[in-house]
Amino acid sequence: MIEPGTGPLGLDGGGLWYHLATFVLVALDAAFPPLPAELLVLGSGPLAADGRVSALWAWLAAAAGCLAGDLGLYWVFRRGLTRWLDRFRAGRWVHRNTVAVMNRLGRDATYASLLGLRFVSGGRTASVAAAGLAGVGPRPFAVLAAAGSGIWAAWMMLLGHLTQSVTGWPTWAATLASLVLGAAIAAALAGALTWADRRRGPRA
Repeated sequence: MIEPGTGPLGLDGGGLWYHLATFVLVALDAAFPPLPAELLVLGSGPLAADGRVSALWAWLAAAAGCLAGDLGLYWVFRRGLTRWLDRFRAGRWVHRNTVAVMNRLGRDATYASLLGLRFVSGGRTASVAAAGLAGVGPRPFAVLAAAGSGIWAAWMMLLGHLTQSVTGWPTWAATLASLVLGAAIAAALAGALTWADRRRGPRA
């Protein structure tokens, strides 16, 4: 039996708009990290658990938005369109941090960074832009970006769901708590990457 407001695909009522907003904001978040896209993805976990949105469509919207944003930003840097990006304050931030990431990790680490750095704050933007500048081919980039997008979307939804399950808080409170928890985990990951980079020593 289909519950009111869900429909056979879970796209009735506000669910459709929620998924569309998730797709758009997550896509734009690639070039403009300050957007609150993560809150929508984190909130999808507890909302799906309550049956208010479709878990499948929430994951697809987040993963597809992430991949679309990655592809767009990749081609901006691959085609040398950074002058357009430099018109915006956030775009200049992306450009500066991309160069910094490439200098720290080296071009050989770009493939691995496409999967790992998206879990670090600002890492998705920097790693995707670095891939464009480093000349990573479109096909391997698309494969890695698609895999990273799917894993990231699933992780964010799971984090939101687990936070609410453990705390028993309302969706909005659990979403904010999971955002803080996710930031702490990302900071720990960034610290681990920095420590590993220092252990390897300076590159020739």
